This record gives sequence, C-alpha cells and structure tokens, in this order.
Amino acid sequence: MSCNVSCGAKAPKVEKLCEIRNDVWNVQGYENETIDLTKATNTQSAIICNCKNVKILLPPKMVSLSLLECHDSQVIMEALISGLELTSCKKVKVHASKNLPSANIDKSQGIGFYITRTNAEWIMFTTCKSGDLNVNINKNESGDVSQDDWTEVAIPEQFQHTINEQGKLVTKPSSLY
Repeated sequence: MSCNVSCGAKAPKVEKLCEIRNDVWNVQGYENETIDLTKATNTQSAIICNCKNVKILLPPKMVSLSLLECHDSQVIMEALISGLELTSCKKVKVHASKNLPSANIDKSQGIGFYITRTNAEWIMFTTCKSGDLNVNINKNESGDVSQDDWTEVAIPEQFQHTINEQGKLVTKPSSLY
C-alpha cells in the first residue's frame, strides 16, 4: 500500500463551507475573513473547522460553539447557553461580554479568554493536553471601556500528584502557579 502524500507536504486546502443543517451552522475553510453568524438564533449552535486568521461574530445568544483546528483567530460573543469547545486550536482569543458557562479545551495552545468579573465567578474550564491558556478578567462592570481594568490569570498546565494516607490520588497545580 502506498501513500500519495509525501512527508512534510502541506495538507490540502479545505473547501469553504457555510451552511445550516438541523439548527447547527457548519463553517469551514475560511482564511483572513470575518465569519458573521449574528443572524443565528438562540436555538442554534455552530461548528467551525479549519479556519485561519478569522474573526467570528456570534449573535447575542447561541446554544454552543465548537472550534476545531482553528488558528490565529478570535471569537466575539455575548452569551452561550451551553458552552464553548476548542479542539486542536492555536492562538485563539475568546471575548465574552456576558455569559460563558463553560469552556472545554483539548489539544490547544495559546488560548486567551476575556470575560467579565461576574462570569469569572462561575465559569468552568476543563482542559486536556493544552498549554499557554490565560483568562483575562475585566473588573470594570460600568460598561465604560475607558475604565476597563483587566487582570490576567493563567490556567495551570503543570500539576503535582501525591497519594494520601487513604490511598487516594491528590492533584494540585505545581508551585509554579
């Protein structure tokens, strides 16, 4: 059996697609563009794949958003009902001005979140095989951008594991955090 792709060859470019099927927007193959999904409804979700250097605009409220293999991109949103999923992404910035209940991050690097102080009190981050993850929290809740006051918090990527007296595994972030 032989392979038609030589080592080091670039993957073929993904054909552009933007369509809705069963309340799910499927978007792929965009580069150096704005993906405007602001007309989507609060009963719809979006799956965005293989995009590079894109700006993704979401409606005021949407069920969920999944990004797969997106690079050098940003997401501008108000709220998601369920949550956000990032898989195999690099250098993605997520700006949530209201409600982002959860973010699942898998095999991704260089992810930055920009959220409100209120959102920071209850958002749940789940990570796996990811690094260089930061959460930027805006303490200003006045709405006046000239008074923005951002604090950056790193999501740990290094952990220490011990076995306690009961034989249970105890995991905590490395002392580097």
